Amino acid sequence: MRQSAFLLFIILISCTSQRDRIIIPEISESFYTQALIRIDNDLKGNEDNLHLIEQKLYYCDYLSWPSTCLDALDEFKRQKGMTPQLVEQYIYYYTKHEKYQALLDVIVRWSDEFDLIEEFFGQRILALSKLGRKEEALGLLRSYMSRRQSAKDLMFASQRYIELDDTLMAAYYMGKLAKMDSLNDFIFDRYPYMLLNLGFDEQAFMIFEKYSVLNPYDFRFHSQLSGYYEEVGKLAEARNALKNFEASDSVLFRMTDLYLAENQWDSAHYYTDKLISRDSTSRDAWLKKAGMYEDRGWLSFSLNYYSHVIYLYPEDTVARQRADLVRRKIAYLQRLKFEENQLPLPEIESKKIINNE
Repeated sequence: MRQSAFLLFIILISCTSQRDRIIIPEISESFYTQALIRIDNDLKGNEDNLHLIEQKLYYCDYLSWPSTCLDALDEFKRQKGMTPQLVEQYIYYYTKHEKYQALLDVIVRWSDEFDLIEEFFGQRILALSKLGRKEEALGLLRSYMSRRQSAKDLMFASQRYIELDDTLMAAYYMGKLAKMDSLNDFIFDRYPYMLLNLGFDEQAFMIFEKYSVLNPYDFRFHSQLSGYYEEVGKLAEARNALKNFEASDSVLFRMTDLYLAENQWDSAHYYTDKLISRDSTSRDAWLKKAGMYEDRGWLSFSLNYYSHVIYLYPEDTVARQRADLVRRKIAYLQRLKFEENQLPLPEIESKKIINNE
C-alpha cells in the first residue's frame, strides 16, 4: 500500500506541461515501464482522465516510444481539443522525432489562434529547411532578422544560416554578435573556424588568441590551435601555443618536429634530450634522435643510436631495418671514397716550345 501511494505521488507531481515539468531524480528505466503499464490499466476504466493521458505522454516520451507517445497526444486532443499546452507538446514531439511536415502543419494550422510565430520561429525554419524548402526558410529568416538585432537574435540567425548552408550570412551575423558580445561561447565555438574556411586567417587567429588567453590550460584547444598555425606556416606561433604543456611527452615530440621543420637542429636536439632524460629507455625518443642524425648525414652517430635501440629492444624490427640501411649508406660512401683514391692521376707534361711557338 505504501509503495502504491509513493508511485501515485510521483505520477501526480509530474502532471505538468513540458515547460514546467518537475525534474525527477535518476530512476531505473524499469520504474517508468511499470508506471506506464499502471497508467494504461487506469485509463481502461477512466478514458477521460486528462492527467493520466498527459502522464502517459511523459513516460512514453522518456522511454522513446514514438507511436505510443503520438497516440497519447491524439487521445488528449480528442478529449480536450487543441490547447496551447497540447500544441507545445506536438511541436516538441515532432521536432524530437524529426517529423518535419507534421511539425510545420501544426505550427501553420494553430499559429494565429495561439500566437506561435514568435515562440516557435526556429522550429518553423528548421522544418522548411529539412523539407528542402530552403528558399522559403531563407526568406522567412531574412524577414525575421530585418526587425531584430539583440544578441539572442544574432545567435539565432547565425545558427539558422549554418543549418541552411549559407556560410557567408552565418559569418556576417557572428561578426555582429562578436562586436556585441566578444566573450560569447558560441563565437569561440564556431566563428573562428568559419573564418578559416572562408580564408580570413588573421581574423580567425585574433579570436583564437583571445580564447587562448582566457583558457591557457585547455590542452585540446591549444593543440588544435598549434595545428592551425602550422598549416599556415606560422611555426613559432605553433610552438608558442604549446608552451604550457611541456610536461607531456607528446608535446615534446611535437616541439621537436616543429623545430625540425625550420631546420633549428639545436632546439630540436634539446627536446629529444629532454625526453631521454625523463626516460633513458624511451624507444621513440632514441629513434627520433637517430633519425635526426641520419637526416643530417651524420651516419656514424645515427648508427650508434639505432644500435642502442636494438640493445634496449632486441626484437625491434624497425631499429634493425634502419640500422641496416645506415650501414649500407656508410659502405656506399666508403666505397666511393676508396674508388676516388684509386683513380690514377693524369701525367701533366709541360708544353714544348717548337719553332718559337
